[in-house]
Amino acid sequence: MTALPSQDVVAVLRADLTQVFVQARAIKAAITRASKAMEHPIETGATITDHRIILPISIELSLLLVTADYRAVYQQVRDIFVAGELLTVQTRADSFPSMLIEKMPHDESTDVYDGVTLALSLKQAQFVQPQFSSFKVAQPADSNTVPRGQQEGTTSTRSSSILSGAF
Repeated sequence: MTALPSQDVVAVLRADLTQVFVQARAIKAAITRASKAMEHPIETGATITDHRIILPISIELSLLLVTADYRAVYQQVRDIFVAGELLTVQTRADSFPSMLIEKMPHDESTDVYDGVTLALSLKQAQFVQPQFSSFKVAQPADSNTVPRGQQEGTTSTRSSSILSGAF
């Protein structure tokens, strides 16, 4: 087995910027930034694309847990997964806040006889801040809510057209 790097190139951080999974080594981080092109048909039968939606960032993070620490690190990953805690993933290229663990499959095989490989799938959580506005019903006492049955229409005293008065 090759030697592990002595310095982390990918760090997973809590909200208070303390690093989690310190004993685990990131083997690979695959970051996906994607968008969805919105298509719809027009009268001629052609399909046009006129806008797109930016999708949440997803990260596939491969971790290697070594023998001495894999139970404790796996427990820490599981606890954060169950709690739905938001994390920040720091790579060489960028920092990705508001990430939550979506999946945490792991492999146990003889290929890595002294550890466990863990393939974390993280997805960006995007929150919407609701905006409330207060509105006031104009004179609620003036509105009649008593059922009155079928009503007859009233005859208008005005002429039916604005232009009829001009001619």
